[in-house]
Amino acid sequence: MVTGRNRSHIGLSGVQLTSHRSRAWLKGRKFTYGGRTYSSDCLACSDFLNCCGSSISNQFDGATPTSKKPGLSRRDALKILGGVSAVLAAAPFAAAGGFLVPQVPTKFTPQLIATTSDVPVNGQLIYWFPFTTDPTYTNLLLHLPPDLAKEAGSEWVSYNRTCIHLQCLVSFLGSPSEIIGCPCHGSMYRPTDGWPIGGPAAEIARYLPPVQLSIQGNKIYAENIDLNAIGYGTTTPPTW
Repeated sequence: MVTGRNRSHIGLSGVQLTSHRSRAWLKGRKFTYGGRTYSSDCLACSDFLNCCGSSISNQFDGATPTSKKPGLSRRDALKILGGVSAVLAAAPFAAAGGFLVPQVPTKFTPQLIATTSDVPVNGQLIYWFPFTTDPTYTNLLLHLPPDLAKEAGSEWVSYNRTCIHLQCLVSFLGSPSEIIGCPCHGSMYRPTDGWPIGGPAAEIARYLPPVQLSIQGNKIYAENIDLNAIGYGTTTPPTW
């Protein structure tokens, strides 16, 4: 359920603003991104690149931001192609009175992804789960510093890397920024819960899909993730 915590608001100028809690989190912060420092006012704008006057290129996966306005998004195109393919594939079975519908897995075998000594405080580990067939199944394991761990309720959190905007792959910017950033259009997410706080993802207003973790001794396991939320996000905040 979408609550007041994760609603977005439109200012008088028509600029997309983040939620009240997101603005409070941003207030007074400055972030180093792609070798430049940006203010909280800049990051609260929905058009990160234009508002911040940036032409940055950065280290994330070799991607470069662009101000090009997409027509038909990749997501919508995939939906259309997927729908057409489904109809064509199902046609032979329609005459027989039945369809073959693949089931999306909802449970997975727990996977050992790290030990607690593998990731330093404010560090990240990128790992595959639950499959290794596509980069959209890569995820971030974050070791939060004490202040963020207190807010999140855990020093260990994990999210799928697929940005909810146009499905580029995000990464964690450690100290002093302490945010999750997307290289393509400047979307930024809180590391404590995966909520978008800047860029075009803030207009979509959905959480990055969390990966359910379990810690047994010094071993960290990935246990589950909602496959339907990858690339689209979720309205449900994580519970660590």
